Amino acid sequence: MLIATGLLTWYGKFHNLSPMLTRINDFGVWIIPHKNGLGALVALPNDGNDSNKISTGLRIWVSPPDSLLAFEQRSSVRYRGKNITVIGDSLDEHLKQDLLSTLDSNGNFYWLGPLSAELTGEDVFASLKIFNYNPNDYVLDIVYEGHKLRFFGSQTALDSLAEEPLSVAILMFKLADEREPPFKTDKQVQSLIWNGKNETSDSSRIALNYADAMAVIHYRERIGLSARRLRLKGWNPDY
Repeated sequence: MLIATGLLTWYGKFHNLSPMLTRINDFGVWIIPHKNGLGALVALPNDGNDSNKISTGLRIWVSPPDSLLAFEQRSSVRYRGKNITVIGDSLDEHLKQDLLSTLDSNGNFYWLGPLSAELTGEDVFASLKIFNYNPNDYVLDIVYEGHKLRFFGSQTALDSLAEEPLSVAILMFKLADEREPPFKTDKQVQSLIWNGKNETSDSSRIALNYADAMAVIHYRERIGLSARRLRLKGWNPDY
């Protein structure tokens, strides 16, 4: 059954549902605050090409929280599949076990890639840049249906690239001034998400640093890509 991200988003906001497992999904990104900044789960869709063996879709965890299961216990959707990759710093044993528990029995776990079409599918382009050989100093680009999402792992990574138009910029690291993030007034960036305080009514600038905070990015053919703030009941940013 194809799970529509928009429907799940609506359910997650207004209903307390029993956990639902899904292996075939639309494009979606779930972003939560944690003690080191932000964590993001990127669920890539099946591209309809059975020959590349990605019918379950690749899942990418970007700077995950210490406990993935703590996140899953509060989410109405639990993604499963054959492959999962993690972008960010080295993983402790507890986090590794959480990741492995979300894999199918014949699944593969990767750290820092690969992100080739063999895993991402033909509908998604993904690239990873790491600076100074430090896995925290990363820039991850995800392009889907002409929309570019860019995840910045650190200030160093942010300073290493020239500015360019982005559909969504996600600042995964803790900022020196959480009220004045980079790109806050940049018209080239359609949506901005960061761990901080938001003092503007602009719905495209999404600050997450409080209990129950979450943001979702999803794609609908009629309206394109959109990012919105939601509530993840019971989530504690200190995880």
